[in-house]
Amino acid sequence: MNDSPIRLVLADPQPLLLDGLAAQLQRYEDLHVCACVQDGDAALQAVQQHRPEVLVMDLSLSRRTGLEVIQAVTEQALATDVVVFTVQPVREIMRALDLGIRGLVSKQRTGEELVRCIRQVHAGDSCLDQDLTMKTVSLLLGRERDSQRVSRRLTPREVDVARMVTQGWPNKKIASKLSISEGTAKLHLHHIYQKLNCPGRMALMLYMQQHGD
Repeated sequence: MNDSPIRLVLADPQPLLLDGLAAQLQRYEDLHVCACVQDGDAALQAVQQHRPEVLVMDLSLSRRTGLEVIQAVTEQALATDVVVFTVQPVREIMRALDLGIRGLVSKQRTGEELVRCIRQVHAGDSCLDQDLTMKTVSLLLGRERDSQRVSRRLTPREVDVARMVTQGWPNKKIASKLSISEGTAKLHLHHIYQKLNCPGRMALMLYMQQHGD
């Protein structure tokens, strides 16, 4: 069993919030704050230098946006998970979800909920603020589309693909199940995104949870 604390880098543009967050997290024996920074460039540099297990970050960073930091962490294959701690506009939150983050906590939540999210993400699980993600997809898709059922907008084959995506199936497994090529599966998925106005896989999963037949 590894008793080493979870190493953290914190990034937030507000100095007072950043200091308070660091002080609160340092009270937990299984957490260790390596660095506190206020912009995106500094966040990426701190991750490169300290190699933390988790980066806790607001999306509204200067110099390099939070979304650009997430992309850089992924592209550079840095072994750091990202927990987004934010109240950013819904489109940015959805883009962060589609970039593959597994941790999302609203700043309206308690510190204990943030700690729980950090621990779950570090353990390899996802911890997405359900109220925030559902609000995000509802606002993104718009009221007019909310009343339209999936089966009215997609072909039967596209409905099958959409349901498999909701179950977490990768494109290769979907193609094998439906006896089609992986390229055809991707094409079906592209058409589904267009018809439902979903910007990515996470948006589709949330849409299907709300509006699937």
